[in-house]
Amino acid sequence: MRPALAIALAVAFAAVIGGVGYAGARLVFAPAALVDAGSPWREADWPFLRDGWPAGRAFRCDAGHCGEEVMVYARVKAGMCDCSAGVVDDEDLERVSDAGLISPRLAPEGAGEAQDVAGLKARLRRYRFEGGGELAVWAGGRNCNAIVAMATARHALSPDSMALARDLLNDPAMTRWIARQGH
Repeated sequence: MRPALAIALAVAFAAVIGGVGYAGARLVFAPAALVDAGSPWREADWPFLRDGWPAGRAFRCDAGHCGEEVMVYARVKAGMCDCSAGVVDDEDLERVSDAGLISPRLAPEGAGEAQDVAGLKARLRRYRFEGGGELAVWAGGRNCNAIVAMATARHALSPDSMALARDLLNDPAMTRWIARQGH
């Protein structure tokens, strides 16, 4: 066999093996789907640049289900929360929030409120940002870890879209994912 042909075959064989290995690794290490086919939510790519925390999970609800396109982003920040009290006030929420990823200029719509979300005591605070968009931030804590979730829309988050976002965060699959992230 000619050396050039042998090298070409070896490279092709390595590419095939590498491709199969990559595909297998994606199947083994890809995060499990958190939404089922009947859900109004579809998982999307995490759109934010890397920072000091692991990427989270992103979900999209189209206008047909949520009135307008709504995005939900959720992640766990290890060691970011008061180990005994969790997230108890708006100052705690602001400290752990990812709201700055959405817009640097946010105007709170009022004081936050206590809410249970994803099986924990959390706070919800709503904001307006440039262009008339709206953002809702939930933050809670467990085992010294902050759980941060955001729902955002270009205009307003309707009561129905807020209820769908809470349902997503309270879904058993999401609650299990959050618990696994916080070890």
